[in-house]
Amino acid sequence: MNVPAAVDNRHLARRWMRIQALAGLGIAGLAALVAGHVAAYSSMFGALAAYLPGVAFALIVARRFGADSGAFLRAAVLAESVKWLFCAAICVAVFTGVKPLAAGWFFAGMGGVMLAGWLGLISNR
Repeated sequence: MNVPAAVDNRHLARRWMRIQALAGLGIAGLAALVAGHVAAYSSMFGALAAYLPGVAFALIVARRFGADSGAFLRAAVLAESVKWLFCAAICVAVFTGVKPLAAGWFFAGMGGVMLAGWLGLISNR
């Protein structure tokens, strides 16, 4: 059965976001078991600092799936810029407003969500 590219891309984007969300929750659960509640919420903030900008990226780019290549490229550049600015804003807000914060767990949550996203993109199921 032939599936249109736009439908397949939306399915892949949803799967990618689901994998990242589960990774963030898993790391927060692990942090809670290993190091306590400060580590758990620190890792969750880190996961959100990677996840929420990724959602913004997906929402901006998803509208341009199947469009002409110029429109898609403009949307991808805009989305990537928004993603970086949003991530930076979340990091600044967390590091200035959340006390106490376990910075190592924050970056573990952030890195884990990013890694899960990369691995989710290269897997074929």
